[in-house]
Amino acid sequence: MSFAGIFLLVFFISALSILLLTPFAVKFGLVDMPNAERKFHKGDIPLIGGVSMYAGLVMGISLFITPNNSSLTYLLCSSIIVALGVADDVKDLSPKLRLFVQTVVAVLMCAGSGMYIHYLGTMFGTSTGVDLVETLGYLVTMLAVLAAINAFNMIDGIDGLLGISSLVTFVSMGLLFYLNNDITNMKLTLILSGALVPYLIANLAGGVQEKEKRISKIFMGDTGSMLIGFTVVWLLIQGTQPSPEALGNTKNIGFSAATALWLIAFPLMDMVRVIMERALRGHSPLRADRTHLHHILLQCGDSKQLALLKISTLSAFFAATGIAMHVSGFQEVTVFLTFLAAFALYTVRVRQLQQKTA
Repeated sequence: MSFAGIFLLVFFISALSILLLTPFAVKFGLVDMPNAERKFHKGDIPLIGGVSMYAGLVMGISLFITPNNSSLTYLLCSSIIVALGVADDVKDLSPKLRLFVQTVVAVLMCAGSGMYIHYLGTMFGTSTGVDLVETLGYLVTMLAVLAAINAFNMIDGIDGLLGISSLVTFVSMGLLFYLNNDITNMKLTLILSGALVPYLIANLAGGVQEKEKRISKIFMGDTGSMLIGFTVVWLLIQGTQPSPEALGNTKNIGFSAATALWLIAFPLMDMVRVIMERALRGHSPLRADRTHLHHILLQCGDSKQLALLKISTLSAFFAATGIAMHVSGFQEVTVFLTFLAAFALYTVRVRQLQQKTA
């Protein structure tokens, strides 16, 4: 089947699952209820974005990805993540339990696929490339999974932001996989994009009255942000690390670890900045507040639509910068140092915006 056909079929499956799951979500309490503290939407909104995305993802992988140890490991780990997310959306699980299960999934991913973060390339200026020992590599991989899950969860604050930021990342990785002739992982990013777009449409257009028919609004829920965060790390490992059969041979690497940072630049930068601010104030890094960029833009007077446009443009700009530097053959250390400079500029600019609202 053509790439367009794959996208459209997965899109249809995900869209159909939204229609079928909405009444069950309301019946079984899989909804997000407004409160006076941080949730100002109207009415109970079904939290089925992640589940619908998972439905399209599983069907797409089953139909278009050749079964092997890697794909089966991904399906197992993502299924556990989705089960955890649904339970959390319904019952509001303790942070410790979520952290434990996410860590177990990271270990399963490493052990089942044989893939983990160990080769960091020459981003630190070394001539031969940094290659971590196995134990340290496993630890770094676990931290990466936890960081990505939280980074994408933290930006899920206004309609469309998580969906568009994730779509930018998936499309960017898909392009790099295509340029490296890695068609399997390229098809996986295509499947993910097709599964994500129906949620994005329902999230942005939901609640709009059109020709006397109401489009049901849905949210992604922790299910979706966990699934996206885990999947992003999975794909970045596929792109930046030698395969288990070619350990030590970096010729089969699709793109560098330094380039990978640009593909998730906005969620990563915003998470690190917020955690640093909380730590400086003596607060818990995971304590919810209103210091994310989308909150600050709203406090500055931007509408939700304008804030979404600004952040989406920034996210796409970061990803395009990483791809351009990769295609142009920039040295990895240059790519990494440029990323750090961009993060510094981002932090300074956000601080200036915060001072306007003080």
